[in-house]
Amino acid sequence: MTEKTITFDQAISQVIDQLDRPTPLDEVVQRVLDIWPSHAKNPAKAVRDKIRQMYHPTWVWQDPQTLVPLQVSMQGVRFRITPSRSEVERAMVMAMPAFHAFLNDKLSLDAIQLIDASGKPLNAKPTVIKEKIRPFFGDSVVVDHIGFGLGAWFKRVGFRRGDSMLVTIEDWATGRFRFDHEAANKRQRSEIQRKNQELADLLFALLEADQDQQVSDTQTVQTAYARMAEPGGYPGDPWTEVVELDPRMKWVFDSIRYADSKSAMESMFEEKKPVAQVPILREQAPWVYRFKAQLKRRAGLWRRIEIQGEQTLADFDSVLRDAFEHDSYDHLGGFWKRVRRGDTRRFREIDLGHVSPFGDGDGASVQVAGLGLQPGDELKYVYDFGDWIEHTVMLEEIAEPEAEVRYPRIVEKNKPRYRYCERCDAEGRRTIATRICIECSDRQQHEVLICETCLEKAHDEHLADELLY
Repeated sequence: MTEKTITFDQAISQVIDQLDRPTPLDEVVQRVLDIWPSHAKNPAKAVRDKIRQMYHPTWVWQDPQTLVPLQVSMQGVRFRITPSRSEVERAMVMAMPAFHAFLNDKLSLDAIQLIDASGKPLNAKPTVIKEKIRPFFGDSVVVDHIGFGLGAWFKRVGFRRGDSMLVTIEDWATGRFRFDHEAANKRQRSEIQRKNQELADLLFALLEADQDQQVSDTQTVQTAYARMAEPGGYPGDPWTEVVELDPRMKWVFDSIRYADSKSAMESMFEEKKPVAQVPILREQAPWVYRFKAQLKRRAGLWRRIEIQGEQTLADFDSVLRDAFEHDSYDHLGGFWKRVRRGDTRRFREIDLGHVSPFGDGDGASVQVAGLGLQPGDELKYVYDFGDWIEHTVMLEEIAEPEAEVRYPRIVEKNKPRYRYCERCDAEGRRTIATRICIECSDRQQHEVLICETCLEKAHDEHLADELLY
């Protein structure tokens, strides 16, 4: 075996940088092992795992098993720029966000080459435009925006407000872009709508498949274009507009996120809004929603609960406290709707609000039928945000109400697996434990279980919690 002169990461980067076509992952792995032999138990898996974890600025995944260089996937891609009123008045186009996700990160804006439909240079050099903005804190500040002056081209093609630039990537590596003019009345609206939907679905699928609840805008847009049926065909609207108009997503700074997600900054400054719920129909009000609720850390401890559609999360909170013997006079309860992310086993969570033990809170008035749940859907319920006692609550069935029954109600619970008092056990008696002594458990480093009699005899002044079966 020859001595290795490069690192594992360098070997992977070297192989990927040399790709000139879409390449199966297994072929890339073998090329890496050819220049970086390994005696690992499963060297191919180690390389595959490493590649999947890497971010590389010159390639994307054309599909889950194929890598493609951006120089290849971006070649011939067409996208649309629709300049704003101020841009048309200035006869220029701002570099951002118009070119965002389409530029080679290794190039400066000075290196960008713009050409017209005939291939002639537009001689559009980057120009700095100053703009005054007001940040969240402090006084107004002046920021620099960089744009490309296109006065001569605007005049030659008769560019007007509402017109578009159809931009073709002639060479991604060198930053060469071709500009075509499209008058507003020439827009192919049905084709634009179709392309918008295709791009939106690709972007959302990438968001759903990612481990986090947000994805890098640049890498995700580049990947989506690599997966489009005709990336070089007639273009839809700018991807920023596609995301903005899609109710599932939003663009925040440098990431694409779920529309209902909130950053810490957004939560701090956003005005508190009522929890979103679907208006319920009159016939939904009496429907009975049957849930199975279980402690997250003790799945064998569960309760089956029925509640009507017109009843609220305050009612639900109350019956859950009763079902799991939580304090009815202290601590908040909170609900989240768990939404499966695509075909994965991961979920994202939508905050439905909190409920106080007195029946108020921003989620208290939300009606169960207004959550839009179907059998199989899940909620998360948390009692006591300090101790964070978490429950999984799954909807099993929606049924007609029974006559003369008062809802909500607990209809079933797990068969108890009793545990026994260790003090009685040491004395030869078998007595069901009803308490866990917190002080003794901490001191002895194991759960000290006791019955009510032993609590009074030997643990009278100790802190003890009830055992739940």
